[in-house]
Amino acid sequence: GLHSVKNSEILDSIEHVDAQLINEAEKYAPKKKNSLILKWCAAAACLCLVFAGAFGVTEYYGHLGEQTGRQQAGIINTNEGVSIPPIQLPEKAEGSTLDMIALVVYNGGIYTEAESYTGEDALKIDALTGEYLGYASGSIDEWSKPEEYVQNFASSVAGEVYEVKGYDTDFRICIREETVDENGGASLRIQFLDRLNGITLTSGEDLFEDRLHIRGRVESIQWQSQDDWDSESGNYQNANLDPAVWEEFLGQIDNNKFIYVWNPDSAFYEGIPGSTIYDTQNQAFLYLNMSDGTVIGLRLIEGGYVGYDSLGWCFVQIPEDTFNAVYEACGGTHIE
Repeated sequence: GLHSVKNSEILDSIEHVDAQLINEAEKYAPKKKNSLILKWCAAAACLCLVFAGAFGVTEYYGHLGEQTGRQQAGIINTNEGVSIPPIQLPEKAEGSTLDMIALVVYNGGIYTEAESYTGEDALKIDALTGEYLGYASGSIDEWSKPEEYVQNFASSVAGEVYEVKGYDTDFRICIREETVDENGGASLRIQFLDRLNGITLTSGEDLFEDRLHIRGRVESIQWQSQDDWDSESGNYQNANLDPAVWEEFLGQIDNNKFIYVWNPDSAFYEGIPGSTIYDTQNQAFLYLNMSDGTVIGLRLIEGGYVGYDSLGWCFVQIPEDTFNAVYEACGGTHIE
């Protein structure tokens, strides 16, 4: 089911992660005495791969290694919010290895893998499968030439591409795949692909409402503690939230602006050199079960930060009183 899909599992879908990227991530991974999420060393690199269409972290973000000359290629804070540039293909260095994830080119944009639904979870949302758009050829690999990426339905995975009813195709499309297992049983898999590049996100409303349409469609909320998420133990619990508290929370994330929290030149946590926002156990994970059968995951990090994992280092920061009312009710901790 979808609940088991998380950033650590994206790594499993990549055949191999370039050793140079891991070395760079480890170089900048913080060292601190209290418990850290060490797997974020690799997961952070993986998240960057998601945004870069897996064309190389340093080429797109310019924040691993000595890449100051490439900073303009990455995400930046603006007066309006965060500007996420279009995916740019790097020049391939001789002998380099660029790892691929699921991506599809459609109408000039590059869509990268988002939520994946299989089995019963896929059947629940199959009614969302809309108009057939075309066939993704699966012809792209890490050695494809740049001109191949401008062709409609060029992709790193093969399959029939469809609209997703209720969502703008400028944001979301899907691949629908029917398979037969070794016992002859039929199975369905629906892979969402989202375009979250070449855009500016101002307030949270630009994502949570204009694209994901959260308000008024949440049927139930489950949560996981940081420990349960980190250990992949499952243990999903039902949230008991006052409707007024939840509406205030949604109002705050819609009305506050996105910020980009990566800052390689300073510590996110005072006194901990090289630390980033993810280097804390004080997190909680919300899973919003939507009326259309989809599930939206939110990451809450102490300090009022609300994130959507496909956006990596981009968060909406809201007032802590509103934030804590939801965070603490969903297993969030304040351990020093």
